[in-house]
Amino acid sequence: MKDQKNIIPNAGSKEVLFSIDGSSDYELLVPKTVYPPREDSTLLINCINNLKSPNGKALEIGCGTGIISIALARNDWSVEALDINPYAVISTKENIRRIGLEKAISVREGGVGEDNFSIPKGVTLIVWNLPYLTPPSENEERLEWIEEASMSDLADKSWGQRLAEFLELEKDNLDPELLVILLQRKYPESPSKTIHWTDFGWSHRVLDSRWLFDEKLEVLAYWKPGLGDPVKKLKQCESTMDEAKKLPQKGWQRVITEKQTGGRGRRGSSWISKYQDLLATWSIRKTILEAIDPGLLQVLIGSKIANILDQYCKWPNDIVNSRGEKIGGILIEMDSVNDNLRIGLGINQFDDYVEELKIGGWKQKSMGLKLDELFRIIDTELSSFLEHHPLLRYQSEESKNIAEAWRNLSKLLSRGYSLKKNQKSHRVLKLESNGELLTTTGHQQLNIRDIDSLEWLF
Repeated sequence: MKDQKNIIPNAGSKEVLFSIDGSSDYELLVPKTVYPPREDSTLLINCINNLKSPNGKALEIGCGTGIISIALARNDWSVEALDINPYAVISTKENIRRIGLEKAISVREGGVGEDNFSIPKGVTLIVWNLPYLTPPSENEERLEWIEEASMSDLADKSWGQRLAEFLELEKDNLDPELLVILLQRKYPESPSKTIHWTDFGWSHRVLDSRWLFDEKLEVLAYWKPGLGDPVKKLKQCESTMDEAKKLPQKGWQRVITEKQTGGRGRRGSSWISKYQDLLATWSIRKTILEAIDPGLLQVLIGSKIANILDQYCKWPNDIVNSRGEKIGGILIEMDSVNDNLRIGLGINQFDDYVEELKIGGWKQKSMGLKLDELFRIIDTELSSFLEHHPLLRYQSEESKNIAEAWRNLSKLLSRGYSLKKNQKSHRVLKLESNGELLTTTGHQQLNIRDIDSLEWLF
């Protein structure tokens, strides 16, 4: 076989030693204009090595030297590798030949935006170390175009955005369990942003991150909520909580109704709703409680939804506006019959009065947002936080969860809210890992577990 180095004698090729498992080095051919493996490659490879049950068809975009495709193949993936740089295609072919992975990896020239770009049938994983350097301005010196494409993002429409738009056009042809893993620059923010994916209804989760000098890089995973399981939509029901019990006891299940006649709140109280309020329940595996205490879970969900609405979470499970008027609430139920727990959500659409009590509505602050759009945003946010994708190991850091919930609770406390329990004023000190509030009154500290005899003052 002809030596691949002789195919590109003037390309300034070099040999680079690189390890993908910390134990063995690979000697890689790296021609000029081809992005060499660096710390960001290691960050991405570590996430690939941590995937569960890898044994399907993967697509790598922008393969460069092929080191990411090699890591995928070593994890039993059948890989198709693409690059718009013909030197990168030659480099990848030579490097997989050296390692003996020609049968596991196929290589061709192409990429996002090219006429021949497509997602092969059966692909369940897409990986791309996105070009994340800030594109040069008009007066700045530029690299050769082929090198620029491998290192710099695009200013008008980023590479990440172009891929998200392409997948949206092809959504009916994609595997419902498709997972997209991208390495993006978080700081300074590159043109490829997570919002380009969430706008199309993709869930997302940060798998790992690392600071490299003054840049923060993140590896993110994207997938569609439910992995092909549709939302059950009803015109009317007694309670979405009861309807959720009828859903399959697997995956990410949810039900939404336009009207509810027998909704319930905490401790069996009634939840009075009107037509076109947001009324929904999610049914998920109880195994989530191995990572998050149910008490903290409801506070976290309340905080996340309050953030979406630009409102406030009032401990433990209410969503209120700046005037303290209740907009919605979260209820978590489970029983010994089902393997799933149920997360119920009710959000008023408009300001109103219920039994002479003034309530708030989400529509007052988000006039342009439609009900189905709000549900999609909430579904995506909750899926990003709670859904188990078959390729991802579920990660939940207690300290981060507490910090996130505490940030939203603190917003309410900073507006002058205080607590009174059993006729005594309490100052809130912190949120505990089980969702309880640690408070102080006089010289005594007290953990508050429920809202009995608890009064919020403003």
